[in-house]
Amino acid sequence: MAPPACPACGWDADKEAVVCPVCRADIPHESAQKKDSDTAKAEECEHWSELPTHSVRTAKVGVGGILVLLAGFLGMTHALLSVLPGTGDDILATYGSVIAPGEALNDILDSYEIFAGLMLLFGVLAVALSTFTFNRSNFDGALASGVFGVLSIGFLFGAFFALIGLLLIATSRREFIPECR
Repeated sequence: MAPPACPACGWDADKEAVVCPVCRADIPHESAQKKDSDTAKAEECEHWSELPTHSVRTAKVGVGGILVLLAGFLGMTHALLSVLPGTGDDILATYGSVIAPGEALNDILDSYEIFAGLMLLFGVLAVALSTFTFNRSNFDGALASGVFGVLSIGFLFGAFFALIGLLLIATSRREFIPECR
């Protein structure tokens, strides 16, 4: 390794020289520059206190993502089937056995196409945002996918799948911290 040169006057410095004896400028050393760049890179990626906790990835995030993805597809299927002439009445009859008859059920029955549209939208958002979960790239996006999965309903049990997936993702926050490579 060649001795460093003074950046101000060009004097060839000794290996241990920190200050130029000619112009009194600081002399940078390659090892110090490399150490500073490594430290800056590590700080960009993760906080030092989180390093040991997420070095091993668990299956919780993957299982949560699969459950949210399944809930999103169930929500889209539910929405599409509910607007078909023959199956929509059967689905609404099922809700009649779950929700007590009265004004709330009548309101749902009157504007079910709007609810079907919202379920379709929420299902599409759950499926699209689940990529954040599988990539572990954006924790907030992964949580949003779980929320949209719950809102997509998905024959009622799709919402339970998404809720379990959302809990798995929410308890895996540290796995979304980017790794330094």
